[in-house]
Parts: sequence; structure tokens; C-alpha cells
Amino acid sequence: MTRLPRNRRKGLLGALIAGSALVVSGLAGAPAGAGPDDPTQPDVLIATPEGDQKPFFPEIVHLDDGRLVTVYYWNNEHSAGIPGGDHDGQVRWTESTDGGTTWSEARVVIDTSYDDRDAQITQLRDGTIVITWFQTDWTGYPDAAATIRGTYVVRSEDGGQTWSEPALVESSMSCGCGVRSGAYHLGWAAESGEVVELDDGDLLIPLYGTRPDATLGRASVVRSTDGGRTWPLENEVMLPAEPGVALSETELAVLPGGHVTAVIRPGFVSDSYDGGRTWSVASKVPWSMQAPDLMTLPGGRVLLTYGGRDYGSNEPVVGRLRRQNQAWTDTDPVLLYMSQQNVDQGDPSTAVVRGGRFLTVSYDTNLHAVVGTFSSLGDYLGIQTPEPEAPAPDAVLDLPAMVAAGEATYTTDLTSSHRNHPTAQPGGAVDGVAEYWYSSLGPVATAEAPRQFTLSFAAPQRISWIGLNLKPGYAETASVYLSSDGVTWGDPVDVRTGHVSVAGEIAWAEIDRSTARHVKIVITASDGASMLAELNLAR
Repeated sequence: MTRLPRNRRKGLLGALIAGSALVVSGLAGAPAGAGPDDPTQPDVLIATPEGDQKPFFPEIVHLDDGRLVTVYYWNNEHSAGIPGGDHDGQVRWTESTDGGTTWSEARVVIDTSYDDRDAQITQLRDGTIVITWFQTDWTGYPDAAATIRGTYVVRSEDGGQTWSEPALVESSMSCGCGVRSGAYHLGWAAESGEVVELDDGDLLIPLYGTRPDATLGRASVVRSTDGGRTWPLENEVMLPAEPGVALSETELAVLPGGHVTAVIRPGFVSDSYDGGRTWSVASKVPWSMQAPDLMTLPGGRVLLTYGGRDYGSNEPVVGRLRRQNQAWTDTDPVLLYMSQQNVDQGDPSTAVVRGGRFLTVSYDTNLHAVVGTFSSLGDYLGIQTPEPEAPAPDAVLDLPAMVAAGEATYTTDLTSSHRNHPTAQPGGAVDGVAEYWYSSLGPVATAEAPRQFTLSFAAPQRISWIGLNLKPGYAETASVYLSSDGVTWGDPVDVRTGHVSVAGEIAWAEIDRSTARHVKIVITASDGASMLAELNLAR
């Protein structure tokens, strides 16, 4: 797929190099919630039309093997119920192996004899990929009402190559037995939010729909206790709402301490503090949102993206970042993408590309495409730094290869682990991946109890540049030392220029050319656990 010209620079949460210390700070330069410079231009086209067939309703996920995968609805209209709409829509899959810059030719993953729509994708902790979608039977329409057949789930244990037989998500709303209301028989349930996995391994899926005897929209959550193979009716819980309040498209996020939060179209939130078994009465937020999407981030943060009317257009893509223990009503909107025409658009979904860098996908019927917008944590925090100066690519030492070959070794007290993220390990600082959970992780660092990572070479190396990624999205202070013998370290090296990124990208700082066999990073202050996400060196 086509990569569009880069026409804006993204702000990064930065680390100011002051003398020898690398001090993470929030640098002024952009107002809070500034967002992209030109949100009317997509950064990348992910799926484009073929003849009269077009992509809608994308959902993106970052798989454990590094692939970004987007699934989407493929039809000639937004809805098969529109006159001329194709009653046999399908779900397609495209993937990127370069961080969202280019995308593979799409392949069909779901295509039954019914209209297969609004797919969602999740990867579980054991690596299983789960896709959910709902089916509609348009037989006899428009003379007869269409029937929403329900929500289905398929599983893949081989990275998306093969899939299980579909499993129906049972719901008290689903029967297709009510009178006609609009295009459908009352008594239906559909999904618009992906499956989430709880700490105990249970899965939850949010549904929305109607009872057979009422037109008022309802929302529910259904639990699977066997990895998504079955979704029994007795495991459904309805989300409570005040009388007369209609609920629709629902999205879930799992937060620390058994807290699960739900955001609901057209503008409600509900919370559970017992793993989704009971829920608070849905409360209104002062903005509208279509097809909301939630993504959890380290430290209890949650990124919400949705089609909204905050900016007076036809539901452009808007983002809000909620910090831990912050109310949704205290968040600020950030405009991510707005079509150049007042057209049907939205249905966003966001994935981490690396560290604090994100890709939000949505559809735009002006372009008849699924589009992508890159953003960073700094866009939501209102922090911007200059772009770092980079060394010549061919001068960068291949540290992962040198460690694998025994040409370099490391010692560190950053030896903590995380049960859900085995890639957080001592060697994460030199594994070639500058991401949060691909890091060396340790206890909180203080001046009295600093943390260190030391890289030693079998032969002396000429070093002119230091590239670091400290703790993405959090404050850390670190110093860099060089030594020829690993015993005498002297003063920290004089870092002369540059900025160090903490938003998921290596940022480089030039030093006076030195020959050394040992390089030590000493973290003297950290916001919470200490972390070295990546160390790079260049001649």
C-alpha cells in the first residue's frame, strides 16, 4: 500500500542532556492536546478500493512477533442495508512488518454466506489470536426485515494462518424474534469492541443490541472461561443504565487491581471492580463518541480514540489520554484525523508501534480508504522536543549480534521480570528493540541506590555517539561512563549535543571520540521502576 509523504513532525516526550547527566523532562513547545500539525492528511493508506468494493471499520493490533495487523470490513457500502449495498460483505487482513510504513496485499480471513461485518482482533497472552465479528442475514430485504444472527469468535494458534470453527457468543438479546424496527427484527446482539483478557485468564467481550420486546439499546459483557472456545448465556452481564438511556457500541479496557472500564456510544462510561461481574450505572460524559476504542498503556494510562464531534465535523478521529486514577471528564481532546470532506468517517483503532509511538487507523469515504495516523505520547501530554541528530547508519554497532557471538557481554542489576512480559529481561537493553517491555527492568533508582547496566567488549571500540532509550513515557536521570579496564571509570562522559527520546525511539548524542572496552549507564533517579529500554553505540 502507498506511503504518503511525511508532512509533519511529531513531538516526542524528551530527555534533556545537560552536561553529563541525561535528565528526562517535559519540554515546552506545544500546548496541551496539540496533536498532529495537519490532521487533514493521513500518514499512510492501509487499504484502498478495488472497483466498487471499499474498506470500512478497521481494527489494528500489534502482535508479539512484531507484525502490525489490520482487519477490516470489505463491501461496496458502509452498510449492506443501503440501497445497492452488497449483502455478502467479508473480513480482510493486511499486515505490516516495518512499523506501519508499508502494508501487505490483503487476504480474506472471514467470508461466510452471510454479511460478515465489524471484525475485532486481539492477541492473548499465550499467543492465540482471536477475531470476533457479527453476521447479518439480508434474505428478502428490504421487503422483509434483516436478521442479525449474532457475534462469532474464531481462534488461531499459528499466527493467523488457520482458524478454528466459529463459536457463537450467546446473549439474552439475540433471537431475531421481535417485530421489525428499521432494517432489523428486534432481538439482536452485535459487537464493536475487541475481546480483553483478565489477569486470571478469563476473557470478556462487550455486546450491544436490543431486547426482542423493546427498541431501547442495551449493552452487555459476556465471559469465556476456556480461552474463547465457548461464550455461555449464563456468563452474560447487562450493563445498568438509567431509565430511558440507550446504550450502543461498547469497548473495554483492563486496568490494575481487577478494574475493568467500559466506554459506550453515544457518550457513557461504566466501571467494574470485580473483573466484570458487576458494573456501575452508565454515567454520561460531556462529549459524543462513535465506535470508541481503548488501549491500555504502562502505568495505568488508557488511550481512548473515537469518532467524535468535538471539532464540529462529521465524527473526525479524536484521542484522549487518561492517567491512572484520573476521571475521563478531566481529559483533553486531541484531533488526530479529519477528512477533507464532511463525509462518513471514523471507527478508529490504535496500536503501539513502539514505545510511546502509536498508529491510529480509521476509514474515510472521501478517499474510500482505511487511513493511518501516527502520534506519540507527547502529542497527548503537550510535550515536544527537537528532532535528534542521527549518526550514519553504517556506523552503528550491531550490539545484538556482538552479544550473540560473545564479542560483547553485559552485567546489570536491572534483573526484574514481569510475568506477562517475558521480553522484559536483563538483555533487553541490547536486544535491538526500543520498546517498553523489551527492556532491562529494575527497582526504583535513587542517588543512594542507583541502578546500572555495563556493556563490555572483547576488543576496544571507537565510540563517537551514544544512543539511548530510557523509560518510555516516564522520568529518569542517567549518566554515561566509559572505561578501558572496567575498573577505572572517572567522570561521566561529556555529552555535547542532542536530545534523548523516551517515547520509543533511539535518540543520539555525540561525544568526544573515545576508545573504550566498557560502557556503563548509571540510572540515579526513576519514576517508579527503573528501566533501560535500549542502548546503542556508533563509531
